[in-house]
Amino acid sequence: MFNLSLKSFKIISLLLFLFTVSCVGTEKNKKPVIITNDSYNPKTICDCNNDGITILNNILSKRRQFETTQSLSENKNASEYIDILKKNWKTTQYKCLKLFGSAMMSPSECNDPKTIQSIKDQLFELGVRT
Repeated sequence: MFNLSLKSFKIISLLLFLFTVSCVGTEKNKKPVIITNDSYNPKTICDCNNDGITILNNILSKRRQFETTQSLSENKNASEYIDILKKNWKTTQYKCLKLFGSAMMSPSECNDPKTIQSIKDQLFELGVRT
């Protein structure tokens, strides 16, 4: 059906290999998108809770990739990644408290302040201040 010569097969294989290798690691180096007060528009307390937990878990996940805070700070990409997420966390906190006030402090079906505090405590133990 297909009549590829060995030389054509090798060239195609090499191109596929190079393409694959060039794409490896791009996700690791990808920085999070910075959110602002204008760009972040949660509709419900649930959005705030879910977004907050996601941001904090992403910080925790990145921090756990390093043995010490010094090794983290020596890695420019990882430090920038965490700094962006910390700014996003502050923006999320500010916007959610502004929109929903003290309701953010009360547990509900989709708002779990204890989970958020637990993640923050883990980050604190690992030397990350949020």
